[in-house]
Amino acid sequence: MQHLRQVKASAGSGKTYELTRCFLQRLVSCGAPGRAASPACALGSGGPCGWGDILAVTFTNAAATEMRERVIRQLKSAALGCPMQGIALDSVAAGRWVDAIMRDMSALNIRTIDSLLHLIVRAAALELKLHPDFQPVFATEEALTPYLDLLMEKAWQGDEAMRDLLRQVCRAMVWYGGSKGFLAGEKLLHQLRPLLNSALLGDFGELSSYDELDERLTALNKTAHETAVHLLQLAASRELPWQANALKAVTAWSNGERKTSAYLCKDEAAQVFKKGAKIDNEVEHAYAAFSQAAQAYTTDGLILRQALRLEPSIRMARILAAAFSHNQEQEGTLPGLLVPYMARQVLESDHGVPDTLCRLGSRLSHFLVDEFQDTSQEQWRALRPLVEEALAHGGSLTWVGDVKQSIYGWRDGDPELFDGILDDRGLTAIAATTSRDSLPFNWRSSRQVVEHNNALFSPLEQPETARAVMSALLPNEMPLDLREEIMTSSVNALVSAFAGTRQQCPEHTPDSGFVQIEDISADSAELLNDAVFTRLSDILHEDIAPHRPWADVLVLVRSNNGAALLADHLVRQGIPVITENSLLLSAHPLVIQTVAFLAFLDSPDDNIAFLTLITGNIFHDHADAADLAHTNLDGWCALQKKGFLYQNFRQRWPHVWQTLLAPFFSQSGLMTPYDTVLEWYARLQVEQRFPEATTFLRRFMEVLHSAEEKGLATLSTFLEHWSEKSNEEKVPMPENMDAVRIMTVHKSKGLEAPVVFVPFTGLSLSVSDKPVRDERQGLSMMVRNQKALGRPYYEDLARQARESLNLLYVAFTRARDALYVFRTSAKRQSPVLAGLDILWERTGWQPPYTLGSLASAPEAIEPAGLAAQASVVRAPEKNMAVQSDAAKGTAQAKMEPVIISMPASNLDHTIPEDWRPMQWLPRLKIFRNPLAAFSFRPEDRGNLLHFCLEHLRLTGNPQEDVQAALHFGLRHYPLPVPDDADLRQGVTEALHWLATQPQTTRWLEKGWPEHSIMTEDGQLLRMDLLVRESWGLLVLDYKSGQPEDEHVDQVRKYLTCLNQGNDEEQTPARGLLVYLDQRRFRLVTQDSASELVPHCHDLLPIKEDLS
Repeated sequence: MQHLRQVKASAGSGKTYELTRCFLQRLVSCGAPGRAASPACALGSGGPCGWGDILAVTFTNAAATEMRERVIRQLKSAALGCPMQGIALDSVAAGRWVDAIMRDMSALNIRTIDSLLHLIVRAAALELKLHPDFQPVFATEEALTPYLDLLMEKAWQGDEAMRDLLRQVCRAMVWYGGSKGFLAGEKLLHQLRPLLNSALLGDFGELSSYDELDERLTALNKTAHETAVHLLQLAASRELPWQANALKAVTAWSNGERKTSAYLCKDEAAQVFKKGAKIDNEVEHAYAAFSQAAQAYTTDGLILRQALRLEPSIRMARILAAAFSHNQEQEGTLPGLLVPYMARQVLESDHGVPDTLCRLGSRLSHFLVDEFQDTSQEQWRALRPLVEEALAHGGSLTWVGDVKQSIYGWRDGDPELFDGILDDRGLTAIAATTSRDSLPFNWRSSRQVVEHNNALFSPLEQPETARAVMSALLPNEMPLDLREEIMTSSVNALVSAFAGTRQQCPEHTPDSGFVQIEDISADSAELLNDAVFTRLSDILHEDIAPHRPWADVLVLVRSNNGAALLADHLVRQGIPVITENSLLLSAHPLVIQTVAFLAFLDSPDDNIAFLTLITGNIFHDHADAADLAHTNLDGWCALQKKGFLYQNFRQRWPHVWQTLLAPFFSQSGLMTPYDTVLEWYARLQVEQRFPEATTFLRRFMEVLHSAEEKGLATLSTFLEHWSEKSNEEKVPMPENMDAVRIMTVHKSKGLEAPVVFVPFTGLSLSVSDKPVRDERQGLSMMVRNQKALGRPYYEDLARQARESLNLLYVAFTRARDALYVFRTSAKRQSPVLAGLDILWERTGWQPPYTLGSLASAPEAIEPAGLAAQASVVRAPEKNMAVQSDAAKGTAQAKMEPVIISMPASNLDHTIPEDWRPMQWLPRLKIFRNPLAAFSFRPEDRGNLLHFCLEHLRLTGNPQEDVQAALHFGLRHYPLPVPDDADLRQGVTEALHWLATQPQTTRWLEKGWPEHSIMTEDGQLLRMDLLVRESWGLLVLDYKSGQPEDEHVDQVRKYLTCLNQGNDEEQTPARGLLVYLDQRRFRLVTQDSASELVPHCHDLLPIKEDLS
């Protein structure tokens, strides 16, 4: 076993197979499976490790699932007498391993790197001062936006500092960003989004102030104006004849108009005047001064203007990040961006690695890392201490990857890490052995496809070819001093990445395969799209459909928008397609109609929702709505001038209204959204009428059920939740659906298909707009990455250029049997296409060309031409998604919906005239008032008080802090709060009393709100606030109204749980009842309870008293 082993695995070389083999090798070396996955005692390091100490790290959850399945499958195969090659495992031992792993599947350590780092951070949540039940969120915006709402609330309440900051942000967007319009909300978020990550990580550092930047811009502007005026005056005094355009340019600058012109940067003054003009030294110097000032303003002034646009927003982003960090202990969410940093913080602390391994219950002796070229620096820095510990105790690290498949630079993937591990002296010094291996065979593609890709991409390992390609990719206007430096580093990176690109085919690979390269050009991007879409659909109909199922085809594009455009075209041509967005729940027609139904019930004056409802095929095509069949409802709705649409509809079609809508309309708000939709689907036999959409319908029911469990049990709260989160809900990708798959190249990583189309090769290059630091003339500022910055811009552009070549390599190597590539060029040629042309030239092939022949599918199934009616997922208007029975069964098996089965009724059954939703309720003989849960009752006052307390943030001004918490509570409380002055005054006074108590600030900052604890019998208790004081634990329980004995009993339950397991020397936990209306405290211990007192400092112990 090599302790430090690099495995270079090109496309289709079997890297998952190799990782599985390595995993099984280490599994076998563990000896016989023990009772536990990891030994309980780790003192003796000489023996074998436990099988739970082997960690395989993958890039995606799908890859982790696939590898987990492969490990189990190979063990089962070995148990049946067919072990994997190179694995010394007899059938009896393999059977024991299968039994051990299946009994403790969760200990099979195959997970993503993000999952591992989350596990480490969660195990150390207490020392990191995180909420113990924190939930990671992918978007930083989701965690920080609530603080933006609080900031707005403060500004609305009259906080001058917040108002001034908002005023500066908006002014900067208008003055320096060219923002137009009155709605600033989304524009403000758009400005903040690129800044939030850096603000949260503290990357901005010290920056020049707004006033300093403005002063420098004003000075540049003044100098340009004065030099322009002086030049005009000198020329006029000497009666010099101007070139007409030169005079316009200089005059514009003297008037404050900063227009670009070639006359601003001439070599000498004579070039701006007519021939024969006598130019003296004073005029020459005046023009030189003006030219220098104009160019300085053009370059530095542009940078300063952008810095001024961002500076107020950066201050706001810092405030939001500081507020989040201040309340991190109480926060229920944690941006995923922080996880690698926190994991590294934990592991690099004193005793960090052993403490972490103890918490994880595993020694983590062997690491197997997949797709290492896409690992970020921060992820590796966090993982490295664990690897170092493993190597120090005889463990191993095997990392697999391929630098030329590195396409995740936009997610901070660093391909240089792949080769950099063996240059890490700290690791190589403690590793007993090291090695570099490669997987030479391509097990995926046919011989013709492999040989084509070998010939096309292998020239990049030659420095002269790599330099020629990079010359085509990088712009000619790059400064000479930077060009050679960046060119050299880029060429070296390309040569290193594509070294050993040429792959071999296994002996059994038949001499088959097909490659077709076509040349398509047009005068514009729109015409090019039309030409590509038309040609693609022609090939699919003429060449693919007669011989292969649609499911054999994979079309790779650059973006989801491109996938959507192509899908629309193919659907119109009768070709069934699947895209990632076509599986989006919110895009499905039946779900759209269902949401419209709920929106109408919630707000009957919503004419758009009602129109969507009645024109949808759930409602319109139902047998009881047959009266609508001969009416153009869109036209009818457009003619309605008075009243709401539903009122006019009820009057025009009373029978349809009374039969299908009145039962739900009359009980609007009395049922939860889940019950409403369940009854709606049952009444209109939706599942029976649209069996092909069952997967989407049941997934939507899951969303409704989950929302109800979270307390979103009203129509308005669910619709608000759906509006915010609907784009995250998808159904699983059906495996057996016969449809053309369209996906981005990034999503296709690790996948394959018999027939692959790459319809667009004219890729564009653009640098990230993430702000970068710029230091110039003593100023430090953050600006958008641009040409004027020089090095940062061109280095990022070169990285994007190399990654675009990697993107093409990934796309070309997905094909198994046939590869179709379109060389696409518009009027303005893509630099990526220019680089690809050089590679084609080096191979001796000139598009268009064809290699090999297209064979039929090995096993013919239903002809693709007949499958269009079976699997169109993305369809216009009323065309519905349809699956084959096998696909539907597979998808539904994966869904495992947690809903009550919809009534399986016959479509011909008769519905009674007095039918109404949830008719079974009266039979229960239980009184329930559905309206009670949706109106504010006197007993809800305490809940409102608690809700405001949860959002009370003390900043040193109790009155303003209380008002901010109150207004937030009134606006966000789940029930409508009556406009009762006495109610609001009472809540305000109670909050103010608590906010002014000397201990409150510390309690709210250091305590854990809504902390959960479990009793011996499994009952879950939740405390209002748990604080760790210097003397021990303190439980705070807020109460409104009068004191009762039950309050003391309740607190004692908390204390009983907290005191269990404490040492006798430890101070027992204590409870403090806080009566907000009474303005009193009451101390509760396990044995006694104090009287009500106005101050609590005499009730609580202090450290000195306990020593």
